[in-house]
Amino acid sequence: MRTLVKLAFICSAIFISSCHPNNIPWEKYTSNEGAFSIYMPSPVKKKDKKGYSIFGRDVTTHFIFWEPPTFTIDKFKLFQVSYTDCPANFCTDTALMNAMLDSAILTRRKDYTDIELPIQNIGLNGYAGRAFFYDKEGSMLISVKTCIVNNRIYDFVLVSKKNYATNNEVSQFFDSFLSLK
Repeated sequence: MRTLVKLAFICSAIFISSCHPNNIPWEKYTSNEGAFSIYMPSPVKKKDKKGYSIFGRDVTTHFIFWEPPTFTIDKFKLFQVSYTDCPANFCTDTALMNAMLDSAILTRRKDYTDIELPIQNIGLNGYAGRAFFYDKEGSMLISVKTCIVNNRIYDFVLVSKKNYATNNEVSQFFDSFLSLK
């Protein structure tokens, strides 16, 4: 009987430790359709959504995302990459590209808040972009970055719990983006 109890205890400990948030599997995700690779938690999900974008109505946006299982919800809420093809004439002029980046990041900001958050010019692995960071009611941190690469606009969203050591995961996600063209 004691052996059975010990075995049950050991199995429970192994199961619980395997469910620990630090054991979230990460891998390099490559999107041939999106022409990029990025390091993010797995497994990822994909969804296409047709709707309004900065390029007009009925534009398809492709989403690649990871949502946590319930046992890791205390750490992260979302890792997401989305991309939309830019009309060819939008990417030929630097001033027009900067206006698109500004418009795209302001649109994304409205998805999360009506507060006037500062928009930052960023370089995302060598690609010019925009970003904002939102501390939502002291509990969640939302980081959104946008860049245009090879006639595509990419949005990167990370929602994490505040005061949780997530710097490594944040860096792995944002710093690993690579265009495949």
